[in-house]
Amino acid sequence: MARRAPKARLSRGLSLIEMVTVIVVLAVLGLVTAAILRQPIEASADVQRRAQLADNADQVMARMARDLRLALPNSIRASPDGRAIELLLAPSAGRYRAVAASVAAGPETTDTLDFSTADTSFALMAPLTEAPLAGQWAVVYNLSAEGDQANAWAGDNRATVGAGSTPTRVVLAPGFRFPFASPSQRVYFVSQAVQYRCGADGLLHRHAAYAPTAAMQVPPPGSASVMAEGVNLCVFSTLAGDASRQGLATLQLGLSREGETLSLLRSVHLPNQP
Repeated sequence: MARRAPKARLSRGLSLIEMVTVIVVLAVLGLVTAAILRQPIEASADVQRRAQLADNADQVMARMARDLRLALPNSIRASPDGRAIELLLAPSAGRYRAVAASVAAGPETTDTLDFSTADTSFALMAPLTEAPLAGQWAVVYNLSAEGDQANAWAGDNRATVGAGSTPTRVVLAPGFRFPFASPSQRVYFVSQAVQYRCGADGLLHRHAAYAPTAAMQVPPPGSASVMAEGVNLCVFSTLAGDASRQGLATLQLGLSREGETLSLLRSVHLPNQP
């Protein structure tokens, strides 16, 4: 009996319809996966942007508050539009000698501050942490940031510190006559004038190391450093203190970056005892 030859098996690939179906299914799966993963990724990026923006704003506010607390009492002033605030930075202070010690032991115990003439030096009741630098200013009994009297901006109670000062004795060059004595014998040493200013370019600038002037100049002369970018809100105000309460500075700052917006408000209590 003749044997039948086995039929050859037919081999075929995917049809065009099957290939298209696979591609469509893979595309749908990719879109679904991307949609599921995109939301948490974008949320994480938003949180990081907000955190960075808040950190930058907080650092700026902390720097401003620090300068305000170190300011010469009653020297802080704001511009009429509230977009600039200015101060005289006084990082150190002491008490001048008004009466010579009963037991003389050198000029540190006998060199009193004379308010009747242009004095060239005076001793301190206790040593400072470090000696005042030449070119800094000694200020006695500052009562206001406006007017002609007892106003360090105007200069009637601001003397220039000369070379040769020590932690216990201050040299003035040239000699200077302070108009008013301090009831508590306080003397403050001013290192520089500082102004924070919000510009129309959305930048917060910090100006420093310029000469004090009786009238506030916005901006002051000289260079400035950029403290913050993307500023969209900037309001600075001051409230003078009196014998029963401290002064108050209010800082309101708004920043925007990459679609994120943040507003901060901080109040800084200011010592005002001259």
